[in-house]
Amino acid sequence: MHLSPALESWLLEHADSLHGMLRGLEKESLRIDARGHLARSAHPQGLGSALTHPQITTDYSEALIELITPALPNIEAALQHLDDLHTYVYRHLGEELLWPHSMPCLLGPDDEIPLAQYGSSNSGRMKTLYRQGLGLRYGRRMQTIAGIHYNLSLPESFWIERAAYLHWDAPLQDLKSRDYFHLVRNFQRHSWLLLYLYGASPAVCASFLEGRPHPLQRTSTHTLYLPHATSLRMSDIGYQNSVQANLTVSYNDLKGYIHDLDAAIRTPYPPFEALGICDSEGQRQQISGNILQIENEYYSLIRPKRTVHRGERPSLALHRRGVEYVELRCVDLNPFAERGIDAEAAHFLEVFAVHMLLMDSPCFHTQERVLLSENQRRMVQEGRRPGLRLVAESGEFDARQQALTLMEAMRPVAHALDQAYAETGYSQALAAYRLRLIEPERCWSARILDLILPEQASFFEFGLEVAERTAAHYRQAPLDSAPQQALDALAAASLQQQHDLEQAEPSDLDSYLRRYFEPPLNTRAPEPC
Repeated sequence: MHLSPALESWLLEHADSLHGMLRGLEKESLRIDARGHLARSAHPQGLGSALTHPQITTDYSEALIELITPALPNIEAALQHLDDLHTYVYRHLGEELLWPHSMPCLLGPDDEIPLAQYGSSNSGRMKTLYRQGLGLRYGRRMQTIAGIHYNLSLPESFWIERAAYLHWDAPLQDLKSRDYFHLVRNFQRHSWLLLYLYGASPAVCASFLEGRPHPLQRTSTHTLYLPHATSLRMSDIGYQNSVQANLTVSYNDLKGYIHDLDAAIRTPYPPFEALGICDSEGQRQQISGNILQIENEYYSLIRPKRTVHRGERPSLALHRRGVEYVELRCVDLNPFAERGIDAEAAHFLEVFAVHMLLMDSPCFHTQERVLLSENQRRMVQEGRRPGLRLVAESGEFDARQQALTLMEAMRPVAHALDQAYAETGYSQALAAYRLRLIEPERCWSARILDLILPEQASFFEFGLEVAERTAAHYRQAPLDSAPQQALDALAAASLQQQHDLEQAEPSDLDSYLRRYFEPPLNTRAPEPC
C-alpha cells in the first residue's frame, strides 16, 4: 500500500508536475414531475440536441438527463461549471424537478419508461436501438439508476518526469497506457473503500423491486433498506447482472483489454439471440444477439478512456491512440450537496486515484477477481457493520483497519497535490474521510437512514423534499451572462448539427451498423503475467 521511500521523495520533489491535471464531471439525474413521478415529457427543446450537445444530453431514458463539464484545470472550476449547467437546465424545466438520489422511485410500468430519443440520423437511431436492447436484455428499470462519473487525466509534465524517473525509453504514450492500467487494477482492488465513503444508496423505494426477490428490510412507509448498507446502487439489485459476472475482460494491459471487449461484441450469446434481433413486426429491437451490443454495455467501476471521433468505437479509439484518461464510476449522487458532489469528495477521489497509479500493481488473476467481487458484495450490503471483514488470498482482514492503513499511505500524495495547487484541500479531505472510518455515522449512507428511520419519512418523501429544495436553490441562483450565452450558443449549434446529420446521410441503419463494427481488432489475446 505504501509507496517506496524513493518514490515518495521523487513525488514530493516533483509535486509541481501534478499541476495541470484535468478533471471532468458527468452527472446523471432523473427528471420528475411535481408529484415525484418519472417525467414522461420529451427532453426540453431549449436545452438543445441530446445527440450532439457536448454538455447537456440524456443517458438511458429520455427522462435521465446527463450534465457533462469540459475537462477543466482545477476542482473549483469543474464544480462551478456543473453548478452553471444545473442553473441553466432549471431555466428550461418548468415545474419539473431533478431527483436527487441514485436509486429511482416512482417509475411506473417498465415498458412505459421512455427510451432516450436522438432523431432520425443513423447515429441517433443506433443510440436509441442500443437502449432498446438494454431494456430487452435486463429490463428498463435497472437502467434508470443514476450516478456521477469522474474523469481524470494527469498532465504531460507529470508523464515527462515519470519517464525520467523510470528511465523509460519507449514512446511516452505507452507509459501512459501502462500506468493508467496500473491505476485501473489498483482502483478495483481497493474500490471497496470508495463504496463505503461514496455510498449514498442504503435504501430504495419498494416499487423499484416490486415482484423481485431481495434481502432488504421493509418499513411501513414503502421503503426497503439494509441497516449497514452503503451503496445498493452497486449491489445485485442495481447495475450488476449474471451475464457480465461470467464475462472476463483483462485489465492486465491495453491490448488484452481491447481484445476481450472486441471479442465480446462479436461473440453470440444464445439467450440474447433467442430474444430476437427484430420484433414480431420486423423492426430491430437490439443491435445484435452477442454478449455485448457495444463496449459501453460492459459495466465496471472504472474505465480506461480515449476521446472518440464521431462514429468511432471506444475500443478502436484506444487501439489507435492509447489511454488518455480514466473514468471513475462508483460515486453515488450525494443528496446533501445540491450538485450531487462537493469539493471534499472531489479532492479525496483525486488523491485516491493518483495513489492507485503510483502503487505497485501486479496483474490480475482469476481468483483475485472472485475475491474482489465478494468484497464489493459485502461492502455495499453491510459496509458500516462494526467488525466487517473482507477477503484476500491470505485470508480475511479487518476492513476498517485496512482502510486506515491505506489512508495513512496516501498522505504523501495528498501533500504533493496540495503543493502542486497551492492549497490544503487534499490533505483536509483525507483527514475528513478518515474520520468517517472512525465515526461511520458521518457517512452519507448513515445520514440518509437517520432521516428516514425509524419511520420518520419514506425514501420517496425524503427524495421529493430534497428535490424541491434543490430546485428552489437553482431557480434563484444567478447565471452570469458569459455562461448563459455560451450555453445558448451550444444549444442552437447542437440542434443545427443534428439537422445537418439527418440531411447528409441516407437512412440505412443496417449499413451504418456494419461500417461501425469494422474492422475487427485483431489484437493479441491477454498474456499471463
